[in-house]
Amino acid sequence: MIILFCSLVLFSCGNKNNTTQNGSEINIDEVINSSSNDPNAKGENKCLLDFQSKYDALISETEVLAATGFSKEVMKTKYNKIFDDLGSHEFLYLFDNKRKQFIKQLNRKIEMDDVVAVRNIKPMSLSTFNQTYRAITEAEINQAKDAMKDISEGNSGDANADKAMKKAEQLDVSKEEVNKVGSEIIDGFKSVTEAYEKVDGLGDAAVWNTQTQELIVLQKGVQFEIRVNINDDNEVNKTTAIQLAKIVVEKCK
Repeated sequence: MIILFCSLVLFSCGNKNNTTQNGSEINIDEVINSSSNDPNAKGENKCLLDFQSKYDALISETEVLAATGFSKEVMKTKYNKIFDDLGSHEFLYLFDNKRKQFIKQLNRKIEMDDVVAVRNIKPMSLSTFNQTYRAITEAEINQAKDAMKDISEGNSGDANADKAMKKAEQLDVSKEEVNKVGSEIIDGFKSVTEAYEKVDGLGDAAVWNTQTQELIVLQKGVQFEIRVNINDDNEVNKTTAIQLAKIVVEKCK
């Protein structure tokens, strides 16, 4: 996990333009969902897994409109299938409501679409779920920064990390810049993980992230995620996400 994360940091350094998500300088999904397969995952919920190839059918347009109270006239949809892994796909309902949202990198508000997204259906064990969606410790942060330094010096012993560092060097990114940017991104990642809060009474386990506005639910060995950013009020987004998640859980008991 630490080496994988540092490799993703190097990818960001090499591309100059870091992927952003909900005002965070790191794509939390890419870090979490690019990890190796969970050896303890049984994936008993075949119903949910069937939706990996049809995210657009997991929550209907009618259900989304009812939960948000928005008009179909301002709605558009988008299906993201950037990676081959079906677990990384997502389907988005986007609403042109002219709401201005604060963007940390720009330090100002700009007009952006409201969004409801369903994604990241994949097998996962309860133990891995609890270990993944939690605040990382200072010890783990220090370990990541030490690993970042090892990678920049070519001492990681990890082929993927070495490949990412070589890519950064080809793009004239110095070791000093890698460590500086890497440290900043690692600290940003820490703040995102600290935003997880437990949601009771939903599936076998569930958490809401107050920073990324994402609800992750585990149901019979399979996780799914609903992102809702439709209001400046975190509780409105959370309540709407839970309402939609209950629909999914009911479909795939």
